[in-house]
Amino acid sequence: MNVTRIAVLGVALVAGAGAFFMMMNGDKKAPAPAVQAVQEKSVRVLVADKDFQRGERLTADAIKWVDWPEKALAEAYITEATGGDPAELEKAVARTTIVKGEPIIEAKIVRAGSSGLMAAVLGPGMRAVTMRITPETGVSGFVLPGDRVDIYYSETNNNNVTKTDLLLEDVRVLAINTVYSENPEAPVIEGANATVELSPSDAEYFITTRASRGEMSFALRSVFTPEEGQTQARRDGSVKVIRYGRS
Repeated sequence: MNVTRIAVLGVALVAGAGAFFMMMNGDKKAPAPAVQAVQEKSVRVLVADKDFQRGERLTADAIKWVDWPEKALAEAYITEATGGDPAELEKAVARTTIVKGEPIIEAKIVRAGSSGLMAAVLGPGMRAVTMRITPETGVSGFVLPGDRVDIYYSETNNNNVTKTDLLLEDVRVLAINTVYSENPEAPVIEGANATVELSPSDAEYFITTRASRGEMSFALRSVFTPEEGQTQARRDGSVKVIRYGRS
């Protein structure tokens, strides 16, 4: 093979390689410029940080501010821009169920001190009635809102014989005086009045009995249900029992 042929083959090889390289890179498009995402406007909205049941009290540590899309903002939402203050909702009560992450709106809460507060705490179909208590009849002030009690009625006849009847069992205490907070760490409340939750028929019986000359007393119930066989037998006697819900 002479020098001329070698030179021709070399040139052809280089030309072919160049053509192949240009063909492979010629179809590549220039990279498209990066599109910068448009940041969506948001508003600070007050939401529940836990589930609240009807009648449950709101606390400052159970509500929080979150960023909420401005386009999804409803007029009823409480926002920082409108002057919302979580401290103002302390001790407010849920009028209905509020789920975690749901915005707080006025239609679903009753603020402390408002006229509808006790009605929001009451269970459906129940009634609130009040009785006077003393340290002796109110378990020395250890009965707190949210506790459950038995209510006894004592009356002394003309022969100076006192008879005690069990009127109602497992009754929910709604408030002592005007305190309705279910806070077991609160100081002892030495109240003069106690408000309890009763069915309409029990409320009627309660009011009739309250008007008599005897005295009503609380017996505080344990928060724990006794195991089978642990309940102590009651002494024999004439005791009238009307169970919660009336029987």
